[in-house]
Amino acid sequence: MIISTLAAMTAGFVLNLFFGTPKILKADRYIIKLCEKLAPWISEKYQESVNGQHTAGVVYITLLLLILLVPLLIITILLYIFVPALAIIFDAIICWSVFDVKSLTEYAKAVARSVKSHNLIRACKNTQRLCGTDCSELDEGEMVKAAVEGISDRTVDRAAAPLLCMFILSGVGGVFFKAVDTAANLEYGDEEAALSFADPIRSLQNGLCLLPGKLTSMIMLVDALFLKLNTRSAERIYKRDKKKCIRTCFGGCRAVMAGLLGISLLPEEIYSEQLVRTLTIGEQLKEPEPSDIGTANSVMLGTTFIIMALCFMVKLTIGVWF
Repeated sequence: MIISTLAAMTAGFVLNLFFGTPKILKADRYIIKLCEKLAPWISEKYQESVNGQHTAGVVYITLLLLILLVPLLIITILLYIFVPALAIIFDAIICWSVFDVKSLTEYAKAVARSVKSHNLIRACKNTQRLCGTDCSELDEGEMVKAAVEGISDRTVDRAAAPLLCMFILSGVGGVFFKAVDTAANLEYGDEEAALSFADPIRSLQNGLCLLPGKLTSMIMLVDALFLKLNTRSAERIYKRDKKKCIRTCFGGCRAVMAGLLGISLLPEEIYSEQLVRTLTIGEQLKEPEPSDIGTANSVMLGTTFIIMALCFMVKLTIGVWF
């Protein structure tokens, strides 16, 4: 069964890498619809207090995962027991639905072309798809920084983390991570109670990304050696700035990417009562250029391939010996 799940995971990865994932197959499309119905229904059943909504958030993510994973796990196990060939196909489709590497590459190329042609409207649209944040007030140089930052982050949560979850539970593991990540990225409001409701799912998201983030930053340095980039600068910036990020699971990868390109990324502000602290990763050794986005994309693809190769070799070894 280990070899079968390896085949399914590999097939899903290759299909996405070369053909992308069709809209009808994208897992997050259905997860979002489920979340939009489930979140308000659960939230209104608990008190509007901070503690009440925190409890509601725990119930929400638990119920969401049960609804998604239990039927999928039962179907997958039964297929592997009774119809192994069909199980591999089914599992591969599930893995395919979770991967999102091809679209990241397309968005990155679109941002680089738009910035180069000074089409900030189109650049903003595609940069927001990479970053998930509003980029409407950024200039061209800041747009490049935002795109590099987005590519760095997505290497963790769209490639490394799903791959590691699939390494453990194949397609079911991929859906598990995708459900947590998609639900955590939805807007639940800015009120204190709404933030408390979202806190359990976002804490779980950060926990799931922590190990993949550290692994990815190390593998980025390995990939940079093949690309003949400035790994000395990347190592120095990594050691100095890896904790200068609101989401610490992304800090290491952002620091490596900034060091490789010789740029500083967009500052982040942390508000603590009346104190405002600004965090900035990297050093501005040169002006950001559209070519930096292409380099960052190459690092992302190479890092993803190395992680996939490592998962393949380890899982194949386990399958052969056990």
